[in-house]
Amino acid sequence: MPPTFTSNDALLVTKIAQSALTQLNLMAQYPKVCVTNYEPGAFEQGNDVKIRRPKRRRASELNPRVAAGTFNEAAFFSGTVTLEKLWFDGWVTYSIDAPNAIARYIQETGSQMADAIATPNDEYMNSLFTTWTATTGNVALGTHAPVGVSACVDSSGQLTSFNSAGLVGAGVILDKENVPKADRYALISPVAAGSFLQDSVAITGFAAASIGGGLAIQNGFQSFLPRFGFSVGQSNVISSQAGVADLDTTVGTQATLPIASRAANLNFTYADNTSTTYVGAIDITLTATTALSASVAVGQIARIGTASKATAFGVILRINTATATAPIITLVPFAPNGTKLSIGDITPGTDVFSIPSIPSINTVNHREGLLMATRRIAEPSPGSGAIAASLTDSDSNLTIQVVRGNYDTGTVSEKNAYYMLTGSKISDFRKCALILSL
Repeated sequence: MPPTFTSNDALLVTKIAQSALTQLNLMAQYPKVCVTNYEPGAFEQGNDVKIRRPKRRRASELNPRVAAGTFNEAAFFSGTVTLEKLWFDGWVTYSIDAPNAIARYIQETGSQMADAIATPNDEYMNSLFTTWTATTGNVALGTHAPVGVSACVDSSGQLTSFNSAGLVGAGVILDKENVPKADRYALISPVAAGSFLQDSVAITGFAAASIGGGLAIQNGFQSFLPRFGFSVGQSNVISSQAGVADLDTTVGTQATLPIASRAANLNFTYADNTSTTYVGAIDITLTATTALSASVAVGQIARIGTASKATAFGVILRINTATATAPIITLVPFAPNGTKLSIGDITPGTDVFSIPSIPSINTVNHREGLLMATRRIAEPSPGSGAIAASLTDSDSNLTIQVVRGNYDTGTVSEKNAYYMLTGSKISDFRKCALILSL
């Protein structure tokens, strides 16, 4: 559906906003893979948009001749999306310039507005997948970054180019959490996309036509491609991880640390379950000569294994350095194929701990797993001397507002600005995952 307009006479400003919104819809990637149209209304920066969903229940077997069924009150998980980002950019036009030049410059600015907003907003939404805050005590995981990790590894256990195994592994993670099959998306880095397109070269003839393989070879990632249960798109804001070359504060370089022991961690549970259900975190006790390097932090992705085998990858949820030479790392371990591992799959004395360099931390999510709210700010009041146009796309719910005014008689100039008030959040960590690759 076409964008809707506010009632104003500023046709030029409206045209600018329309151009910018059209380009924003084309350029922005993360808004295409999330839920945007919920809880309508007028909001201001700092306001919250509510999330509410019923907690997961489990039926029990009933034998009415033996005992009556147990009735429990319905329980809900609640959260909020804060409108925390007000994107802004402004520019000045001068009356001494030719009138047609001013009009042309302002019109051409529409596409630049879209680029100026799309990139930082996509970076902001991408950061939600890898941002963690250090915690203590019991934590019920709900609107948190994902802990599920699959990885593209070669026969020697090292990260390799993006391939279908990464997507299949991510599918395993979502399947294990009973995430619906439809509306699954993957956003991968340009390097990963280049590698993945090479997999399409071998698909030819009738098979290529039926799944779009031929178009993928011809056009690349101009749009989302359906592959292995995901709609796969390319994004320039996919994050990476710098490796930690020295994990110990002792003299010399310690790229890995031995694992002394491992134990189940019962602090991390599912927020969406009515009964206490643990997410499968484990505590890994390392052996350090002096102390764990301060470069190791919560939110980093660790590798567990040997030089020739990647046993597991996991997001670091907690670090305990109470005993300097025996630091404890808490994470949920996943095999490269997306299988969640248990403590028995980690072998002390054989497996070692490291923080690897990861060029591409690609993201996957079900549409319901990522939320984005965009709302309008109040337009200038009548008589303020400013002209404004506010446009909201009825499909994507993206909103752009353009304001022109504030004439300066000393410099014969006029200020122009555009705004987008927005906020995003992971709504359900179970419906998101990460794919590691070169």
